[in-house]
Amino acid sequence: MKTNEQQETELERKLRARLEEEEAASKEAEASASSAPKTDGPTIESDFETHSPDTIDTLAALETQVEDLKDQLLRQRAEFENYRKRTSREVERFRKTATETVIHDLLPVLDNLELAISHAEGSDGPIVQGVSMVVRQLIEVLERSGLECIEALGQPFDPNVHEAVSQIESDDVPKDNVAQEIQRGYKLGGQILRPAKVVVSSGAAEAKQSK
Repeated sequence: MKTNEQQETELERKLRARLEEEEAASKEAEASASSAPKTDGPTIESDFETHSPDTIDTLAALETQVEDLKDQLLRQRAEFENYRKRTSREVERFRKTATETVIHDLLPVLDNLELAISHAEGSDGPIVQGVSMVVRQLIEVLERSGLECIEALGQPFDPNVHEAVSQIESDDVPKDNVAQEIQRGYKLGGQILRPAKVVVSSGAAEAKQSK
């Protein structure tokens, strides 16, 4: 039979051997873990950090800023478009007003030139020819700017385009028609620039006496 000392020594050896096996297994597991390749994918910790409350609040704030910037951009774009249209209208109005003013100031010049030609009827000298050429050129320039002559002589009297200065009996012109044109009238862009000054026929004298 084994003595107590021999039994204790054998037990110590078994315990030591068991401890060595466990230590070797632990070292082997650590070596395997350290040699395993690391992945770049998200970990539980990183995934948790990505969806943390602070990060969610930050993303929400950024989305709000983006929406605000979009609204500001749309408003500025609309304001610029309105400004462009308003500026275009103002430029067009200024151009039209300037053109109208210049043409209106040139009409008396045209009237005097035509009057000079009418007083020189029967004369065909170089001066008359030169003035007639100037009148034709001036009329062409004004017509290219939109000037239109108002028809008056022989037309029914229209208070919208004619200004009656007097009446006259006429056997040739029906009653309430224009018998004479004192001053030519003009339109500019479809608008009355100057009405024609006219003498309106009151009808034939015989017609009045028969009544």
